[in-house]
Amino acid sequence: MMNKLKELFGAKALTWEDFSAGVTNAKIKLVDLSEGKYVDREKFDSKVRELDTANQSVSELTGKLKAFDGVDVAALKADVKNWETKYKNDLAAVKKDAAVDAAIMQAKGKNAKAIRALLDLDKVTLREDGTLDGLDLEALKKSDGYLFDTVQTVTRGNGVQSGDGNPASGNLDSFIANARAAAGLR
Repeated sequence: MMNKLKELFGAKALTWEDFSAGVTNAKIKLVDLSEGKYVDREKFDSKVRELDTANQSVSELTGKLKAFDGVDVAALKADVKNWETKYKNDLAAVKKDAAVDAAIMQAKGKNAKAIRALLDLDKVTLREDGTLDGLDLEALKKSDGYLFDTVQTVTRGNGVQSGDGNPASGNLDSFIANARAAAGLR
């Protein structure tokens, strides 16, 4: 502003009339800042933009808030806790079921569904380390062995012990060796 006045009047001495006429002709507005009422145009425009943005945000949030009119927040919090509890319980049940099925397979169960029907799964718990507590498949094998594959050992031959203490395997070489040994031959 000072540079503009210097251009307008130069270094000459002015009277009030000269100054007033020069400022009016140049369309310069002067303000008394001693009362603190002047605000720079850029600051004013910036504040107007901030106010417009704030009003728009308030309007949008008010619209969104109306969508939740009548919603019980306490009930929503309770529902979230209930869902969380149900999720944890369902996850624990799935883990327990998978561990029971794995134990049945490991015990060579033929039909897991039939075996599960005979078990009291309410007494079975899954430990932190993944092992099952209260699952007694050995007792079920004894009472209902037909539900499990059993390993049967079959003895071949007649079961007679050979001279070296091994059961006769039923092959011809073993028979000949035993006959020679009995006759005193090599």
